[in-house]
Amino acid sequence: MEEYLITVVIPVYNVEKYLPKCIDSIINQTYKNLEIILVNNKSTDDSFNICKDYAKIDTRIKVIDAEKKGVSNARNIGIREANGKYITFLDADDYLDLNFCKVMLQKLIETNSDCVACGYNRVYANRKEKITNKGQQTLNSIEFLEKVLEVQSGLGFCHMKLWKKEVIRISNVQFDENLIVAEDALFCIQMSEHISKVFITNEALYNYRFNEQSVVRKYDTNYANKYLNAMIETKKYIQNKYNDKLILKKLSNYIVYHVLLIIVNYCFNPKNEKGMIEQLKLLKTICRIEEFNKAIDNCNYDGVSLTRKITIFTIKYKLYFFTMLIAKMRQLQFRK
Repeated sequence: MEEYLITVVIPVYNVEKYLPKCIDSIINQTYKNLEIILVNNKSTDDSFNICKDYAKIDTRIKVIDAEKKGVSNARNIGIREANGKYITFLDADDYLDLNFCKVMLQKLIETNSDCVACGYNRVYANRKEKITNKGQQTLNSIEFLEKVLEVQSGLGFCHMKLWKKEVIRISNVQFDENLIVAEDALFCIQMSEHISKVFITNEALYNYRFNEQSVVRKYDTNYANKYLNAMIETKKYIQNKYNDKLILKKLSNYIVYHVLLIIVNYCFNPKNEKGMIEQLKLLKTICRIEEFNKAIDNCNYDGVSLTRKITIFTIKYKLYFFTMLIAKMRQLQFRK
């Protein structure tokens, strides 16, 4: 099995704190036939030097110093430069179980799948939380699409997967370089059209670091617009391709999940210095945006946790004070 080359693509931008652990987790894989592509996005910290230092001690590492055009551009460069028969994506603040490549390749070959996905550990400062499926699953194209639209399934991430590179190349699907958030889910959604079989293993082989400075959680005055743009592009793609009521319902649920992210990480972020009344006005404004408002009206409560079900109920019925309380409690949980 070692005859198959696996390419690991890692976008790098200002991650000097986490990068060594990330790279160590790749070069120490039990599966050795790897090509490791580190795409530096003009980091202003020591990340680029760390990449070059590792390349000196491991010939499997290729460092590309790219323009600062974002994570999607970096991944697209990695796809173009990849020589492997198989390809996987890794974020530079995360790290792999040392058996990731071996187990994922074995599962992919055994099941003759186009893609294999695994569970993961959510890594906090002082603990880990294991996130896996209840059992192993095999999905067809439509089933995979439906799972990607269920955000809490975890299948919307482009990482935690091993792909047949040929399938990506033939599809001509690329990461949308105009999107800053949810670009990996859109990639998976678009890839679903081109794959016939996805296997999901319940082993947690990826370590996803809970990072308060990540683009998902970092306070940004443009936060809502980033997600609005991503949801518009995703909706446009799905509505052009599918007329299935279940998929369209799941699309509404998908959009509303991201509305909840905006509420917690933008409207009621502790760094949002607006007073309570102004924050509530901001929440109402967000919920009245046409794309969000339609999704709120059309969504149901499938595929989300009890807390999120309650939060969706509060915005559906305009119980915004209770929405605020839940969001503030969620922020307190983040700080523990």
